[in-house]
Amino acid sequence: MKRQIIFIIFLTVIWSCNQPADKKKKSEQPKQTKSESTTDELSEVLTFDYQEFEIKNGQLGEIKLGMTISEAEQKFEGLRKEVGQATSFGYGGGSPAYLYYDQDKVAFGLIPTLNTETVLLIIAASPNLTTTNGLNPNSTVKLISEKYPQVKVNQDLMNGWEYISDTTNNWDFVFMTDETTVGDYPELEVQSDLKNLDIKADWITIKKKPVPNN
Repeated sequence: MKRQIIFIIFLTVIWSCNQPADKKKKSEQPKQTKSESTTDELSEVLTFDYQEFEIKNGQLGEIKLGMTISEAEQKFEGLRKEVGQATSFGYGGGSPAYLYYDQDKVAFGLIPTLNTETVLLIIAASPNLTTTNGLNPNSTVKLISEKYPQVKVNQDLMNGWEYISDTTNNWDFVFMTDETTVGDYPELEVQSDLKNLDIKADWITIKKKPVPNN
């Protein structure tokens, strides 16, 4: 009987020693912290793939002139949308400009025909976007002139800005110049030779082919 009592006491001691260890083991299991959860969420944030959005004749990647705004927005993801005014890009009439931001910089914009959702103009703004001939919205006059020998520059009489046109692809390289200009304009509505080759373009306007006058 004495031996049985000692054996029971021995088992009780062993059980009590093992019990805290099990609880401690459970308490040491790793838990996902708030910062780890945030990191996982950030890793899932979409980014814009500029390589898929080449500046072409009448389109930016798969975004085409003539689409509706909603149709165009289905062709990309990973950008933040804001609504501005077409006047910021030299176009009056009261149309909005739908601007798509990569972080704090505009990647591109869509300007619809007045009172419609039909895309009339595409504003390619980010230097990460490239044309089919290797230029970008911030290319210098020198680089542009190398692609278009003998090209001339025009002045917009409404705002004083300047632009170099690719009449084949229907692009305008727009320069928001002020005192230092790309060309000289002693006569109104007369194109100028290129004078200052280091000035960078501010954006490229993708537009429709002009309708010839009958």
